[in-house]
Amino acid sequence: MDEILNYLIVILMTTGVIFGGKALWDWKKNRTPQLDLKELEAERAQYLQENFDKAITDYNFLEEARGNISDRELSTQLQRMQRTAKNLLNHLEKNPERIALAYKFIDYYQDRAVKIVKQYQELEETHLSTGKIEDLKARMKQTLGALNDAYQDQFEHVLNDQIISVDAELTVMEQQLDAAGIKRKTIEVGKVDEYGNVRIDTDLLDQPMELEPQRKFFPQGMQKRRRGEVDASPLPSPFPEEDRPQIVQTKLIQSALAIFLGSFGAHKFYQGKTIQGILYFLLSWTTLPMWISLVEGIRYLFMPVEDFYNQYIKGKREKGKGRR
Repeated sequence: MDEILNYLIVILMTTGVIFGGKALWDWKKNRTPQLDLKELEAERAQYLQENFDKAITDYNFLEEARGNISDRELSTQLQRMQRTAKNLLNHLEKNPERIALAYKFIDYYQDRAVKIVKQYQELEETHLSTGKIEDLKARMKQTLGALNDAYQDQFEHVLNDQIISVDAELTVMEQQLDAAGIKRKTIEVGKVDEYGNVRIDTDLLDQPMELEPQRKFFPQGMQKRRRGEVDASPLPSPFPEEDRPQIVQTKLIQSALAIFLGSFGAHKFYQGKTIQGILYFLLSWTTLPMWISLVEGIRYLFMPVEDFYNQYIKGKREKGKGRR
């Protein structure tokens, strides 16, 4: 009986492979062509790299020029701008996908700052101090001072998605705390105590700080095993380990019968449930047994071996022992 069922399963699986291969061939033959985006992704990566390199080049030029400018006021303005630009470039280096969002900073603001500084240096080299030249220099310094605000606006634009996400998360958390009746403390940022130390929350100063060891969470019933360590209380297997291959084979056969011949109750006859098998066979002209057996077959296939044994094999073995 077992050999016949094995041959039947092999025939069914071979038929499934043949029909599946033909269906795959027809799908490849008639499928809608898809665009190859690998080259496009490479071009985008190159575009981002070129923009970032340009931003670095402009930053380095302004940094070098800042050290060569004798005007202290202009040098201070450039220092503030460079500090903002450096923070933005560090962020873009860690998040290269956001480089495109800083296009105005790269292609316009910092680019214009380079041109203004170059023009300022050229005017200084003339050593002219006429009213018109001095007025032009003053306007250049005013424009550069405003560019620092433009840098910061661009930085905020790059962080816009992150800002919105954090703001939404805080709003939900605040609503949850309010609904639970938990009062939120007002934090006094920057308050100075009698010793001149800046503190954030005055209520925390008198409380000792306790550092808890780092802990990792593991699902219930599972514990982290060290290398070479054996679990002290392993779950006992419901069957001898040498019977596992035979139980796995029975599980696969039962699953295949349910998936391919479940409409006729083959898997129920195999389980010894003759009445249910006859019922499936009598209703085979409908689609109901087919769908039910398909679900059952998938369930058998993915069921743990121990659970399958307890549900479908253990009872048969105990009945066999009782008859003896």
